[in-house]
Amino acid sequence: MKVLQPYNREAAAAYAKKWALGRNKEYKDYEDWGGDCTNFISQCLKAGDIPFDNSGNSVLKQWYWYSDSSRTPTWTAAEPFYKYITGNNNESSSNFGIYAREAEYNELELGDIVQLVYEGRAYHNMIVTEVILEGDFLIDYLICQHTYDLLNYPLSLKEGERRYLKILGYYEW
Repeated sequence: MKVLQPYNREAAAAYAKKWALGRNKEYKDYEDWGGDCTNFISQCLKAGDIPFDNSGNSVLKQWYWYSDSSRTPTWTAAEPFYKYITGNNNESSSNFGIYAREAEYNELELGDIVQLVYEGRAYHNMIVTEVILEGDFLIDYLICQHTYDLLNYPLSLKEGERRYLKILGYYEW
């Protein structure tokens, strides 16, 4: 039976803050190959206790990074990442791995993902590292990102069309 396991939002956000302005040498830096944003976000999710997924029947239905020559496009490219994490959101499917869905702006929490999109396709990923409240009122979110590295940057200052992704955990058998 498929079981939904929790996502450690605090650990993912802590990793993002630690590495937002630097690079973890355990992973390749893809800055010179189109950008490092999705690689960074994948590292954050892994730090949040989301395990590698080798179970899909193609590299677009898997999510892992063992080395530069042993990785999936879903780990390092924004649109394949989006299709992978939202493709696992059917409880009755046989998919293993990250369980996520599109969300509304006001649903975001620590560790959720914000994508910049153009003509319906994601081209950039950011992670929520702080939720700014005034009493019960949402004021803004702070994000971290690679490719134009930013640490706790106000989301309200980011330009472009956005897509919001709620990470709900991961499925295992």
